[in-house]
Parts: sequence; C-alpha cells; structure tokens
Amino acid sequence: MRKFVLSIFTIFLLHFSFSFSQLRIAVLPFQNMDGDLSLNLLSYQLQDSVAKLLHQYDSTQKYFVIIPADSIDFLVSQFNLDPTNPQYPTDMWKAVKMLNADAVISGTFNRKAERILINAYIYDVNTKLAYPDHQARDIFKPEDKVMEAVPIIVKKLLPGLIQ
Repeated sequence: MRKFVLSIFTIFLLHFSFSFSQLRIAVLPFQNMDGDLSLNLLSYQLQDSVAKLLHQYDSTQKYFVIIPADSIDFLVSQFNLDPTNPQYPTDMWKAVKMLNADAVISGTFNRKAERILINAYIYDVNTKLAYPDHQARDIFKPEDKVMEAVPIIVKKLLPGLIQ
C-alpha cells in the first residue's frame, strides 16, 4: 500500500511540474526579404532587441526562458544559416531541434517606399506553424526608426508566451 501511495504521489508531482514548466523560447534572426545586403545587420539587431525586451518582461523566468543568444549563434554558424538565403526557413528547423526549444520567435522584414515592413511570429516547434492569434504583422517604420517596432512586436507576441 505504501508503494502504491508513493507511486501515485510521484505521478502527481511529475504531472504538476510539467504542467507549470516554462516554455523554452528561441529568438532567431529575422529574414531579410529585400535582398539588400546593407540591411543584413538588421536581422540580428531585431533578434537581439526582441530577446532582450522579452527577458525584461519575464526576468524571473516564471513563464518562459529565452535560450541564450550565444547558443543560437553557435548553431547558426554550425549549420551555416543565412537569413538572406531562401533555404533559411527549412534549415532553421534543423538548428531549432538541437536547441530543445518549445517555441521559436522569428520574422521577416522588407523595404517598401523608404520604410521597413516587419512581420514577427511565434512558431510551435512540434507543428512548425505560427500561433494564429499572436502575430505582429504589417508594422511599418521609417528606416531610421525601425527599432521602435520592437516594443510593438513584443506587445503582440507576449500574450502567446504567458498563457
């Protein structure tokens, strides 16, 4: 009887801990859809800024853990991932698998009429599909103020990470 009660308690404890575990989030470089090589740095600036702002919102890691940028950078270099390459979306999933992430944040940007159009998404790693209700789409910012889009992106994506 004692073993039975102990095993039930262990199962309950494991179930309880898994139901309240944090999401492991990988914030990946944004894809440069414009093709202008002068915008490539923006891929990594957006990645870094989004990751830092998300970390500020949940600095105690109650809801999610941001995978460190150096781990992501290592895999990006190991797999020779290039956000300007058309194969980037498919190659990205190989690297994500090794990160043991639960969700991925990434996006695209494009230059339109001297403005930058940004889209950002949260992807479920198991289905490789974007969360339908938590997307930051069609954010237009002048080229010199493109980083003002980061708080808008995080505000739209954050509810998908803390539910």
